[in-house]
Amino acid sequence: MDQTLNFKPSPKSSYFRSSPGSKLSFQSEDDRETALSSDFTPKPKPKPLQGMTTTTFSPEIEETFKSSNKDVDVKKTRNTKLSRFSTQRIITVNEGDKDEEPEQIEKEIQQYQILYTDIIDDQAKTIEEQMKKMEEKIKVSPKLNKIKSKPISMRNFQKIGESKQDKLIDHPFRHLIFNPTIQEEIFQKHLRITQRGLIYSKRCLKGPSDQFIEKKKISLPKINPQRLNTIFLDLDETFVHACLQKENSQIKINQINDDGSQNEININIRPYTQYFLQELSQFYTVYIYTASSQAYASAIINFLDPQKQYISGILHRTNCMETKNGFFIKDLRIVADLDLNKTLIVDNLVHSFGLQIENGIPILEWNDNVDDVELKYLLEYLVDASEQPNLKEFNVAHFQLEKLIDYIIQQ
Repeated sequence: MDQTLNFKPSPKSSYFRSSPGSKLSFQSEDDRETALSSDFTPKPKPKPLQGMTTTTFSPEIEETFKSSNKDVDVKKTRNTKLSRFSTQRIITVNEGDKDEEPEQIEKEIQQYQILYTDIIDDQAKTIEEQMKKMEEKIKVSPKLNKIKSKPISMRNFQKIGESKQDKLIDHPFRHLIFNPTIQEEIFQKHLRITQRGLIYSKRCLKGPSDQFIEKKKISLPKINPQRLNTIFLDLDETFVHACLQKENSQIKINQINDDGSQNEININIRPYTQYFLQELSQFYTVYIYTASSQAYASAIINFLDPQKQYISGILHRTNCMETKNGFFIKDLRIVADLDLNKTLIVDNLVHSFGLQIENGIPILEWNDNVDDVELKYLLEYLVDASEQPNLKEFNVAHFQLEKLIDYIIQQ
């Protein structure tokens, strides 16, 4: 997706990965600019930017973890207010939404999970039972008859899993990857990334004020106004991967910059991308929502949908909320007249839709695997969801992401 949170501690000042030729620019923040945020928590002591590392947590959270071994009530509500939003950019990246996802917050996770060791088994059983009940209730969508090649549904996991000896078939969060066959190592990595994004979103991310959102409000066009359901799709590591010079790329595209200059961008395109967009547009109004630049996003979308038949519009970096840590958050509330009960957002990083977890689908990150079929199997879930009176409730019932926060991932 966009901005990959990097939880990996480093004694040195951290860096942000970007596409070839991009430059990193750090600026000091004007406190008057950040006054739009509803978070008035005192600032932590200044320290070098480190993407998102274990040290990015506020002193209040660290103190909470230290005191957790002293008979703290596990149900006590946290009032941590860490993230604030700024209208001034503190990081400038030329193209590609590639901030780093934190890889390690092991200390915080382990200390937090100690509090829940007595209830994890019950939670896992409950999740598994609920998933089985849901799979039994869902029936094949009649709309799928309109699709040229019917993708295999999540409902077929058990049948296919048994035939392929899927070791993960009974895992309570197996549904986070739609492909019915997946390597355990890839699954565990995706599970950890998703959990870390959830912890950051629920424990640290503080939403902007209503005044800030009003300043960001936009109205979006629709190719087909009769489509009641809306979906926002990430770009980088969801549909495409921007290649470095040393990487072999499938496609070379000319990007036209704001000043009229041009530069070449090299990308790989995820398998089934154009098929996915074509079929999905029959059931949703489709938008791209990326933390990359407008010029970069437009160049890629013009290649994927040259006739503008499937994608109704693009939201880019200026439409994101930027935290003081330099992370771009996609807040759906900035879209005027948007019904969140009929809206979904797909991203490979949870923190990007951290303010609307209920609407989010954390897709498996993609770089260059030519055998990837995740989009093919995700499609049927989205078609099923489009038939529901409340997409958000349907999505919550399927993913149950908040329960993953307390789940102990086996190392």
